[in-house]
Amino acid sequence: MSVWQGSVASPLQSAEGDLLSVRITVEAFLLEDLLDALAEAPFPINPEIHHHESVPASTVEFPVWQSQLDGVKRLLARRRFPATALSVSKMLGDVLN
Repeated sequence: MSVWQGSVASPLQSAEGDLLSVRITVEAFLLEDLLDALAEAPFPINPEIHHHESVPASTVEFPVWQSQLDGVKRLLARRRFPATALSVSKMLGDVLN
């Protein structure tokens, strides 16, 4: 008998959809603006921040449920961050890679 039997197929899925990994890369001088934008989200975001030495850029990564992704995209668009700064993958894929 599996502990995952029932209505939820995976621990990385819920009624809000799949758990996703969001990665946003911006020029280093825009990091504070990005964090200010993410602070406006109606749900908590605990970002992991990576600074790249070879290029003046920073990457912010955090998990969101699929139902929250459009809200993140709206926050970024409102602050005029380019859509190309955002990449999204399923969390399970990130864990396995």
